[in-house]
Amino acid sequence: MSGITDHPSPKPTAQDVALAEQLVALSGEALAGATQQVADRFRVHAANIALLERQAPVASTVLSMCREAAERWQANGFPHFSVARQMPSMDPALSSLLQAAVDGEADEQLHERARRVCAASAGDATKLLAISAGVHAVLEAGPDRFPAGAATVAIEPQRLPDLRARLITAQQGKDAVNRLVVALLENSGTLVPFVDSPDDAARVLLAQENNRLAKARLYHVDEEVTEAAIRKAERGRKGPLAPHRVPSKYGLIAFGKPLVRTVMDNGERPADVVAVSWGPWAADFAHAPKHIQPTSVAGPRQPFWGYFGQDEGVTYVEPVDGREHPAWWLTLWTRPRHAIPGTPPLLADNETTVGASQSLDPMLLGTTDEISHVVYACWDFITQEQVTKRPMADQSVRERKPSDLRRDRRKGVEDDSAVHLITLRGRRPQLTAPDPAAPAPPGRKLDYRQVIAEYDRSHCMNPRLHRDDPDRQHHHHEEITVVEYVRGPDGAPLRPTKESRTVRRLTAEAGPGPE
Repeated sequence: MSGITDHPSPKPTAQDVALAEQLVALSGEALAGATQQVADRFRVHAANIALLERQAPVASTVLSMCREAAERWQANGFPHFSVARQMPSMDPALSSLLQAAVDGEADEQLHERARRVCAASAGDATKLLAISAGVHAVLEAGPDRFPAGAATVAIEPQRLPDLRARLITAQQGKDAVNRLVVALLENSGTLVPFVDSPDDAARVLLAQENNRLAKARLYHVDEEVTEAAIRKAERGRKGPLAPHRVPSKYGLIAFGKPLVRTVMDNGERPADVVAVSWGPWAADFAHAPKHIQPTSVAGPRQPFWGYFGQDEGVTYVEPVDGREHPAWWLTLWTRPRHAIPGTPPLLADNETTVGASQSLDPMLLGTTDEISHVVYACWDFITQEQVTKRPMADQSVRERKPSDLRRDRRKGVEDDSAVHLITLRGRRPQLTAPDPAAPAPPGRKLDYRQVIAEYDRSHCMNPRLHRDDPDRQHHHHEEITVVEYVRGPDGAPLRPTKESRTVRRLTAEAGPGPE
């Protein structure tokens, strides 16, 4: 017995309400602590509903319960609940129905739409029951459903190649296009190609991102390097980026400690960014399907790229010459918040671009801009050994096994999948009490020791021309970072130094709730 009927479903009965209440109760148990026993009970209950041929009225009852839960959600002062953002892998048709319920659609309309979905196929009916019950559980729990001690887990270096290969696979196919279309329809994108349809725009973005990921060199910066990059970002960058300070043309960098984007949109929990990918970008349609390739036209005519500003609407983005004026596209990646089958291993949280000749403004705290500045600082650390004899970080390479590399090639990876491990050179000095019997070395001017805090300085690449070329027409300077060190003779007394630079809480200690 399929449980699917084509005739209109009657108004939900008391039996349907009882079945729906039991369904949402099981979903609440699963959200509080998912176990195999709860999952088995949920499947058995959904199967019983199908045998009773009550899927449509039970589903419509749960949708009505979602609407009531959403009203309580808003009454508690929480912002608008977005189904697509909370469950990005959901089918767009089901996402639209759930969003209509959350936004307050009337019972009669919900009954009719639920009947149509359940009449389409048994699979759609089962999905509607499960997902709507899950949405109800999330609305009932509120934004504080995330345990205070549940921090996002950082990506382990040995798992980075497999995760990259899985991400490339997950971003191929119709499901990936559907997920991105839903995000674009919600105006979630910042830089978006304007083409004939949202499907085509999604295909352009996915094709370019997969090209960046396939060619990306893999980097993993440990916790100390991440914190040093945060300190450098807070001090501010003195000049624009240069192509030779970007460690590789394409890259994917994973942080030893996730970064928290504290500025929230649409009632979201702060995003824990675990990785950032980058690659050249020129506002073109490279790597897009052939039917999307633009013709040579001047001005903002389709197809073109547009920037969604907060107030000014859509702004036409001029294509850039990648040879004379290099620019890079950065994508911020987070871990999924819900373990839904088919969800990619990482989700794109936001994106941004930066040009080589672009002067960087002071960063905006808690935003994508701040995390971008942390990435730029990591780039500087990795490449500092190329411009000075005082490198900031050490780099070691974890090679990929040949058998694993062949598997990566089958999934579309073009890089060698070796992970470049970045660690801080020089640790915080361990200061001990001075030895009274140890005299200070002769010939030294200092008779004390002092901790010199980490700082940035402009390093002249040609000291001979420094005085004769004040406008730097024939020489240039590089920004380098000097790690914290102790100045003074061994055995001398320690002069206290007031700490002037601290690490603000940008890293994810524990899953913070909304403020």
